[in-house]
Amino acid sequence: MDNQQIVVIDDSPAILLVMRSMLQELGCSNVVTSSNPMKALEKITKSPERYSAIFTDLNMPELDGMSLIKELGKANFRGGVCIISEMETRVIELAARIARQHKVNLVGNIAKPVPLNEIKRTLDKVKALTIRQGHCPPDSLTVRELEYCIEQGLVEPYYQPKVSILNKRVEGLEVLARITKPGVPNAILPYQFIPIAIRHNLLDALTKQLMKRVIEDFPRLQSEFGDNVKVSLNLSPSQLNEQGYPSHLMDTMDEKHIHRDNITLEITEEFALEDTEQLETINRLRMRGFGLSLDDFGTGFTNLNQLRTLPFTEVKIDRTLINDIHQDQFNQVVVETLVQIADKIDVGLIAEGLESFEDLEYLGRKYQDLKVQGYLICKPKPLDSLLYWYHSWAHNA
Repeated sequence: MDNQQIVVIDDSPAILLVMRSMLQELGCSNVVTSSNPMKALEKITKSPERYSAIFTDLNMPELDGMSLIKELGKANFRGGVCIISEMETRVIELAARIARQHKVNLVGNIAKPVPLNEIKRTLDKVKALTIRQGHCPPDSLTVRELEYCIEQGLVEPYYQPKVSILNKRVEGLEVLARITKPGVPNAILPYQFIPIAIRHNLLDALTKQLMKRVIEDFPRLQSEFGDNVKVSLNLSPSQLNEQGYPSHLMDTMDEKHIHRDNITLEITEEFALEDTEQLETINRLRMRGFGLSLDDFGTGFTNLNQLRTLPFTEVKIDRTLINDIHQDQFNQVVVETLVQIADKIDVGLIAEGLESFEDLEYLGRKYQDLKVQGYLICKPKPLDSLLYWYHSWAHNA
C-alpha cells in the first residue's frame, strides 16, 4: 500500500487541498488529487494496480460517483473506494449494492466536512483489504522456508472461540493456521505465509497438515466443549474442486470417525463464487453433512440474491465492517442489511474481528441473536492455552 497512490477526486479545490493535507498527516505521501473525474478515471484505468484507494465525491459534473464506480469495475480496480459526500441510509445501501455488482470494494462514505478520524478508519480498511488480497508483506516467508516448515510439521492449529452475544456460551471454534519454529517465541502469522502458499500451490499440503493436528486434538475438544462441538476450517475457493482437498477431507473424517456435522468449512468471499465446479462442490459438501460458512462477508462480490440460493449455514461479517461500527454509519447500514438477509434465509451470523467494548455494546443492543469472535473475547490460541482461557471464561460467564 505504501508504494501505491491514493487518488482524491472532487470538483472543489478546497476539499482537494484539505484531503491531501490530512492524508499526508496520516503518513500517506503518495497522494494524487483531481478536480476532473474524467481525466482521473482515464489515468486510473490505464494502470489500476498502481492505486490502493480512491476517495471520490458523489455529485460531480460530467461523471458522478456512481458512474465512476461502474467504470472502475470495468477496469478491474481492486483497491478501496470511499465516497466523500453525505448520503442518507437508503442511498448508502444502494451504493454498496451497486458497487458489489460492479465488483468494486466500496469501503465507506465520509460526510463533509471530512473528519481526520474517518479518513484514518477508511485507510485501515484499505490496508486490511490489501492484506486479504494476497499482497506479500516484507516479512513474508520465502517459498523454500514455507516448504521446509510444512516438511518439518511446523504448521500448528490455533483456536479462536465463537461466542453467543446473548448468553456468552462458546458456540464454536475456528481453526487458524500458525507456524511455530523451535526456539522462536512468536508464531508466524497467516498473512506471512498464506499468500505464498496460494501462489506456489502449497495450500492443500498446508491444510492437510493442519487438519491432521486438529484430528489429534479432537478428543480433548469434545471432552471440554461437548460431543457436538463445531470446529471451523478455512478453505480457499481454489480448493473447491472435485479431485482436490474436499475429497481428502471427506475420506479423512470417515476414517477417523468424526461426524461431518462437527466440521464447518469457512469459504472466503474475496472472489465471486461463480465457477460451476465450485458451486457443485459447495452443494456436495453440504449434502454430505458439513456445515458451510461464508467468511469475510461484506467485502467480496457474492451477489446478495445468489447468497439466498447457496446452502450456507453460517455467514461471517468481515472485521472491516465490525471495527468502529458503533460510530461508522456506513458499517451500520451494511451490517443491518446483512442481518436482514441472514434472518430471511435462516443462517447463523457471526461478527468477526471484535476488538472494542463500544462495538460489543452496540452489537449486543441491536442484535441479540448474533455470535461474536475477536480479540476482545479471546485471541487465537494453541489448545492448552485455549482451555486455560475457557475454564476462566466459563467460570465468570
